[in-house]
Amino acid sequence: MKRFTLISLVMALILITTGCVTETMDGPFRKADKQKILESQIRLGVGYLRNRNYQLAKENLQKALDVDPKSAEAHNYFGLLYQLELDPEMAEEHYKKAIHYDPDYAAARNNYGAFLFEQGRYKEAVDQLKHAVQDKLYRNRPQVYENLGIGYLKLNDPADAEDAFTKAVALNPNQARALLELAEMRFQERNYVKARGFYDRYKRVANQSARSLWLGIQLARIFGDKDEEASLALALKNIFPASPEYKAYKRSLQQ
Repeated sequence: MKRFTLISLVMALILITTGCVTETMDGPFRKADKQKILESQIRLGVGYLRNRNYQLAKENLQKALDVDPKSAEAHNYFGLLYQLELDPEMAEEHYKKAIHYDPDYAAARNNYGAFLFEQGRYKEAVDQLKHAVQDKLYRNRPQVYENLGIGYLKLNDPADAEDAFTKAVALNPNQARALLELAEMRFQERNYVKARGFYDRYKRVANQSARSLWLGIQLARIFGDKDEEASLALALKNIFPASPEYKAYKRSLQQ
């Protein structure tokens, strides 16, 4: 009788334990599988997006939203997709949803800020970018600061623009646009030594533009480097003959 009771007790415990394991593990497993499927669909969507196959990107991102309609990441990439398809209404709708479902999602804030900038809505863009830079772990933070600086320039706020460009360069010494903007700012202040320092750093990390070539020509003149001036002037003439900078260079020869 004792043996039967003991066996019965052990069997009961096994059933209870098994039941508990099944009950507590089944939920997490389902949740883990759901997350896995979500991430897989987003990854596929992003891959197609990079290859400019917008239809397949859309299909996979929609599958991701079927799994989780509140996925901020899926909505963010949908916003980017519609932005590339030149559908601003749908792009904005998805960017707003991404931020609604995850207000601290820096990538969505940055992409939405870039979208608003493209629309000429500079103040709104700056507001979004200011949110994005608060995430100190966001890997594209230098780019966000650079974008923020450009936004401040559009709002005629050079002091905040300079601060943003300085932070961009502090986080990434090779942040090209920020380096060029700081070089231009120092040049306008007639701080030519620092202007040339920023300009030289810019040249090492970026291709020359008409604007940078013209700035380089002016700096070369100030420092009496005729070979550098001639080289940059030739590049400006050959690569950007119709640019306002080349016209400014030609006018300067007549003065």
